[in-house]
Amino acid sequence: MSVNLAVYRRLCDHLMRGDYAAGSVLGIQELADAFGTSAMPVREALRRLAAQRALEPMKSRSMRVPVLSVQRLHDIRRARVLVEGAATEWAVERMGTAELAELRRLARRIGQSLARPDALSEWVTSNQAFHFTIYRASASESLLAMIENLWLQSGPCLRAARALMRADERPPVELHAAIVAAIEQRDASGARDALERDICWSFDLLLEHGIAPESAPPRQRRQRSPTYA
Repeated sequence: MSVNLAVYRRLCDHLMRGDYAAGSVLGIQELADAFGTSAMPVREALRRLAAQRALEPMKSRSMRVPVLSVQRLHDIRRARVLVEGAATEWAVERMGTAELAELRRLARRIGQSLARPDALSEWVTSNQAFHFTIYRASASESLLAMIENLWLQSGPCLRAARALMRADERPPVELHAAIVAAIEQRDASGARDALERDICWSFDLLLEHGIAPESAPPRQRRQRSPTYA
């Protein structure tokens, strides 16, 4: 893997996990230092992510994670429901025994992590693996590329939703079990319905709470880099 691609993929991982808050400014040199590389691959990766609407350029040549708005939330939510719902329907007939076993395992991990207040990061990782196990089974590279793009844009939404979660306000655990059960029964419509409800949960939480305090900072702020493993 080239340095350019490696930097791009690592930035994608951080964005999808919600490591950067909405409105955060990502400095080229700061990222280059954190990744142990030169500025050029970072600059190229940021430019590519801006073209995917995951970042937006600043006058300083830095990039900013887009600020959340009601319009943006509705737009990403609708697009994800449409594209990921289609990929799920396509995956139902193609899902193999090994993939179903992996989904059952991940669904259990998601349930266990949601029951522990200190395990939200584990939930994020397991939830992403669960969804992409389904999407890869759709055997559509075109849909998968669109989904990855939408997840890049959704990262700040996920981060803001995590900040609002309380013990009594977390994603329904049974939704992932319902998705697995529907796929096992080759019920494409049922799988899509459960998946759409799972997608919408975090967006609805943000809209119900008026997005989130950190999503609209009064001034631009530079994001403190997460730990880069």
